[in-house]
Amino acid sequence: MRSVEQIIKRSFFSALALCWFSQISAQENAPFSRYGIGDIYPSQNIATRGMGGVSAAYVSDQALNSVNPSSYSALRYVRVFGGSKGAMVTYDFGLTIDARTLRSANPSGSYNSTNFIPSYIMLGVPLSPKADAKNRNIGLVFGLRPATRINYNVEDVTRTSIDSVKTLYEGSGGLNQVFFGLGKRWNNFSIGFNAGYEFGRKKISSKQIFINDTVNYYKSNITSTTDFWGLFFNPGIAYNIKLSETNSSVGSFKQAYFLRLGASGTIEQKLKANTDSRAETFNYDANNATVSLDSIYEVKNILGNITIPVTYTAGFMLSKKYVVGTNPVATKWSFGVDYSAGKWVDYRFYNKPDQLINSWMVKAGGEFIPSLLSTNLLSRSTYRFGFYTGKDYINADGNGYNVKAFTLGIGFNLKKWSNYDNQSTLVNTAIEIGKRGSNVNNITENFFKISLGLSLGDLWFTRRKYD
Repeated sequence: MRSVEQIIKRSFFSALALCWFSQISAQENAPFSRYGIGDIYPSQNIATRGMGGVSAAYVSDQALNSVNPSSYSALRYVRVFGGSKGAMVTYDFGLTIDARTLRSANPSGSYNSTNFIPSYIMLGVPLSPKADAKNRNIGLVFGLRPATRINYNVEDVTRTSIDSVKTLYEGSGGLNQVFFGLGKRWNNFSIGFNAGYEFGRKKISSKQIFINDTVNYYKSNITSTTDFWGLFFNPGIAYNIKLSETNSSVGSFKQAYFLRLGASGTIEQKLKANTDSRAETFNYDANNATVSLDSIYEVKNILGNITIPVTYTAGFMLSKKYVVGTNPVATKWSFGVDYSAGKWVDYRFYNKPDQLINSWMVKAGGEFIPSLLSTNLLSRSTYRFGFYTGKDYINADGNGYNVKAFTLGIGFNLKKWSNYDNQSTLVNTAIEIGKRGSNVNNITENFFKISLGLSLGDLWFTRRKYD
């Protein structure tokens, strides 16, 4: 117990350090994050990212699935050596290295950037030690994750009647979420929800500089900093159907086929916002930092709202599982399909729309384990594959941006739980290779993401007979 608690503490403070480090040293330049609330960060765990992001009907007691909170009901108490029960508490942490290449057709050019981003921190605890044959299981999850990110630096040079003008557009910030979730199961039916507080900042500026070797024009800078905050609610449901049971068995396990249906969504959110705006003339000092010369105008505490629209996800997953009695305990293989959408034409920033359109995405993927009971690490590891395709919510040039990607992943079961050893360690990896935009877009983006997730399991709340 003490070792896991120490790991949690160390990982928590490491994650905070990583968040801070990514803010001060990120090389990312994502022009698409200029629009709306920024680039939407994937909410899937690392395991499902390797499966194309299929999450609506995915359930696991080792990798927490916050996309559909009804899956929290899979968290369970188990019987340990000596007959007592213990709660299988799961700690899940993920991070991503995101490499992007921006390409412009006119003018021709390209730009590479790399960013290192913590994905989420979650802690899952089962709450039903007396779960009976009707499977009335309850799971509680606490989490912290980034929801969107804003980070861009775009330069534009135009010719006026006086001289050429260079305009530098810059932006930073993003939206973060801290939440708790509950999931409960009655027989084959599960429901759940995530609820929490989200907060963030959007800081943007537009600097204009006349390009002239003989006349020293004033440089201008218009900045706007918006802080926003509010509550969010994410419900989810799922239904598990046992299709058939095979006669073959592996050890003491039987095998059966299951079809799981799932759906989740986020209701419309009204975030409160506070904006400070300033226009000034400036110059650069010896360190290339801006130095204000004269303020043209400054307005503080402009209150308003940001409307984030309804989004939803629905899908199915077909699986072959190992069962004990009537309860599935492990997965041999599974394959699923999701459809997700968002009504982003309803987005408003201080009652104003943005260059956004309704988004949709189709995701498909699967996983399999060669040999669950093997002592060989590679044989008992989980192998995943998938793809996704759809339409992004950003519509910067009026043509829309298609998004498509292929994914691969492996889950390494480094340390299996047993009655004699009350800890487990699962390392999930995922690779995404994809593109945003097509021939109809002047600017396109190729991306390559490597994600790593660490899932630690430990027995808590056990009664010790010997100490």
